[in-house]
Amino acid sequence: MFKALRFGVIATIFSLFISAPVAAGDTGVASLLHTLRGENAMVCMVGHYHTGNSPRAFKSRSAAYKAAINHWVSFTAAEYGSDWGAFSRSANRTSNCEKASRTSWTCKVKSRPCRKGLSLARR
Repeated sequence: MFKALRFGVIATIFSLFISAPVAAGDTGVASLLHTLRGENAMVCMVGHYHTGNSPRAFKSRSAAYKAAINHWVSFTAAEYGSDWGAFSRSANRTSNCEKASRTSWTCKVKSRPCRKGLSLARR
């Protein structure tokens, strides 16, 4: 009986991911999985960070940095919805860019996802 109940719960949660479009403003996953709090006219995840990496070495530091941000944005928006996928809105942003060789760069960014608004309720 418990196996059937557990399967039903898992199937229901999984169906939410399947039916939610990737471009959805807020998939609702953030409020299910993470503690949220209002910060500077935004709602941010507490203690949960996402990272983004440049997928390869780039000829310029700025190109590697942009690629790392694009990775952060695409992963975050796919997981939580487009409302959460703005790196410029995220909190505690850090970046680390390094020379991969004499002529190439790689970068990594890290931050806590935030969305606009003061309400902690799902929109």
